Order: sequence, then structure tokens, then C-alpha cells
Amino acid sequence: MIENQEKSSTPILVSLIPNLMGGKGHIVPYHQAVSKAVSKLGWKHLAAIPYKSKVVDLLAEWDDCLSNFDLEKEGNFWQKILRLTGVFYLGTTTAKYLRNNVIYQSELSIVFLERFIHLQLFALTIALWLVPTKNLSVWLLYRRNTHKDKTRSVYKFLNYLIKKSLPAGNLKLLTDSDLLGQSLSNYFQEHVTVMPIPHAEIKVDNYDIKDKLPGILCWWPGFPREEKGWSIIKKLVDSNFNNSDKICLIAAEKSNLEVTKGGIKLKLIQDKLTRKEYNYWLNMSDVILLPYDCQAYGERTSGIFTESIIAGKIPLVTDKTWMAYELLKYDLGELIINWEIPEEVFISIIKIIKYSNIKNKIKVMQNSYLNYHCLNRYAEAMQKIVNQK
Repeated sequence: MIENQEKSSTPILVSLIPNLMGGKGHIVPYHQAVSKAVSKLGWKHLAAIPYKSKVVDLLAEWDDCLSNFDLEKEGNFWQKILRLTGVFYLGTTTAKYLRNNVIYQSELSIVFLERFIHLQLFALTIALWLVPTKNLSVWLLYRRNTHKDKTRSVYKFLNYLIKKSLPAGNLKLLTDSDLLGQSLSNYFQEHVTVMPIPHAEIKVDNYDIKDKLPGILCWWPGFPREEKGWSIIKKLVDSNFNNSDKICLIAAEKSNLEVTKGGIKLKLIQDKLTRKEYNYWLNMSDVILLPYDCQAYGERTSGIFTESIIAGKIPLVTDKTWMAYELLKYDLGELIINWEIPEEVFISIIKIIKYSNIKNKIKVMQNSYLNYHCLNRYAEAMQKIVNQK
């Protein structure tokens, strides 16, 4: 479409997704939820993803046109130099996509980047140098403790360059944690909007599998990583004490966990779950184990935690994490436990599952989360950002 053709008054929001992570994690469901929220506003949603993406359940409007060079892959010195070539390739493919599909289509086009490292942000900066930006706005959703990273100054500088390449007021910084929002705002010296988590809607069904699995079902969901407590879970599985057989742990096959004689029961499930399978195990579980590292998750949100609350489940979390901060809002400090001693963890699980007042307080928190972490609130937040001058 050429520049002098008439533009639509309908805003376009394009999700820029430089890495789909093979479909793991929150990325696909998050942007599918964004698409639904955009539709509620009457806007148009597009998505640009790496070419030859082998991920199922993508929407028709998702265009596989971006460079598929993995800028997040670790490597030696020469591989890191090669990544700079990848940055420019991602930048030019992004610019081509914006020019052909976005820039001249609407009076307001929004580029939305919600998961990125500094190299991917640099690629976006390059893309903005290569296209007209008169009708363009950029929204950057920061998820991590970027203000504490060794590359924090790079993010700050790239934010500055992006801001300078856009019309005044058209760079918007977002996050999904009020703790993180305050820290990022202090570091970047910019307003940061705190967004709801839109992909936390859980379909609650009744299943009969619980009769086939013994004991209290405790799920450690997600891909097994050290920052999510792999060592802690390993210690739990390696331990045994009286009544430990009352507990059945559910974990991913990739965890490579093995039960010990007289210890807890173990059910290993697929590493990569469909949304239906994920909801299935979430509904079946009695307790969700979230022994996350407090350094990594001190201010950063957890989609799994949010989904657990919305499903009405009992999450057990680490002190001084965002999850602990959220639980304390609803007088649920009992769910913040010490993970260092396996026997105490087992005792906590067996005791907490019996407390009716815990379930009552979870219900209050669940209703609050259902009202806030939903598509309608997300759509309202997007509209409010557009209305900001």
C-alpha cells in the first residue's frame, strides 16, 4: 500500500514476536489473549513471527516473516559476533513487515513487544530507523528485573533511541507487576503502566482421573529450571518420612526425577502440554508447588501462580517473591513456606490442605483475580494507554 492512499481510522496492534521458544511458556497463549482483547476494542490485531515457525495453534493473522536467527542462544566469541549480523537481519525483516503490512494501513499503528532481550530491542530500534514513524506507537512490556541486569544501561539507551525516533509520547513502557513497575520507573525515569495478565482464564471441568492417582496431588508445573526450584524439588523426591506416601508429585519428564523407596509417589508427564492438557492437570492438582528463587522472582510475575489462583488452587511459594507479596494482600501468609527442610515442606502440605479458612481466603483472592486478570480489564488498559497524551 502506498503512503498517499487513505488510511483506516481503526487502530492496528501488531505483536512483534522475535522468538516463539518452540511454543513453550506463555508466549503463544499470551498473544492469543491479546488478539481477543484487541477484538473487544474493535481494533485489528496482527502478529509477526520468525519464518518457518513449527508451532501449532497459531492464528491466521500471524505472519512468519521475521528472521529466525536465535539471538538468545549462547555461544563463543565468534558466534556472538555473528549475532550482530542477526540483529541487523531481524531489524530489516521487521522493517519490511511494518512497511508492507502496517505503516500505511491505519492512522494509528502500535508495535507491541512483550518478551525481548537487548539484542531484539536493538533490532526494533534499527527497524524504526528504516520506516516512517509518523503514525507509529511502540509499547514495550518489561517482564524481568531489567534494572538489575548488567545490560540495564543498554536497555535505557535503546529506550531513549526509540523514543527519539517516534512522535512525542508514542513510546509506552509496560509491565505486569506493580513492584517491577515502580523499580523500572525509577530506573528509566519514565512512567510505566501496569497491565493485567490476560491469558490466565482457566476452563474448570470435572475429571475423574483423581480417583486413579493416590494421595495429595502436588504439581510442579512448567519446564524444570533451577530458578524455578529444581534442586528443591529433587530434595523433596529424594527424602522420605512418615506419611510421605500420602503425597503424589506431578512433574515434567525433563526433570528426570526418580522416587526413592518409602518416599513420595511420582507422576511424570509430558514436557510440552497443550492448553487443554495444562488445564487438565491444573484442575486435578490439590497444591501447586512454586519454590521459585527470590532473586529471579522478587518483582517478576508468574503466570502459573496467577492461573493457580484463578483455578482456586493452593500455591506454596517462596518468601520475598512477587507471589508472596500477592498472597500477603489476602492474608495468606501461611502459603509462604521454608523449602530448605523437606520434612517441613511435607508437613506444611498435609496441614494446609485441611484448613478450611485457607480455602475461604483463596476464594476471595480468586474472585479478585477473576475480576482483574481478564480480557475485559486488559482491553480497558490498552484503551487507556491510547487515550493518554
